[in-house]
Amino acid sequence: MNNAITRAVLALSAFAWTAAQAMTGDNIDAKFRGDWVPAKAACASPLKLVIEANAVTFINGGQRAEFRKLEQCFSCAGGARDIDPPTMLSTDAMGDSPWMIYLDRKKKTPTLTVDFSNDKKLGARFPLGTAALRKCP
Repeated sequence: MNNAITRAVLALSAFAWTAAQAMTGDNIDAKFRGDWVPAKAACASPLKLVIEANAVTFINGGQRAEFRKLEQCFSCAGGARDIDPPTMLSTDAMGDSPWMIYLDRKKKTPTLTVDFSNDKKLGARFPLGTAALRKCP
């Protein structure tokens, strides 16, 4: 009986380790780093999303919300949004993150969308909309 329990624990540990390897907060892909604004906004817009190597900051005028504990998932449900390869960026609480950023490499120019469905108050503070954002030079 102990042998069966040991094998089950080892199998679950291996599964958890594999899933953890699919997520990394170490370094956001360079093509997605920079300032992002709503598609029809000027780059000088007070409403923007700033992505750095290890941080995401939502800005709306004087309001800021910065997140440093990030996770990237390269094989999550992003496929449902027609993203290839599906990449989602969130806080380290992937399932309970107040926001999800969907990174789209499929197009010639990378795009992203932000989903605030887990935190409507945060979404109201930073109304980036549901359309893809564009990266400013």
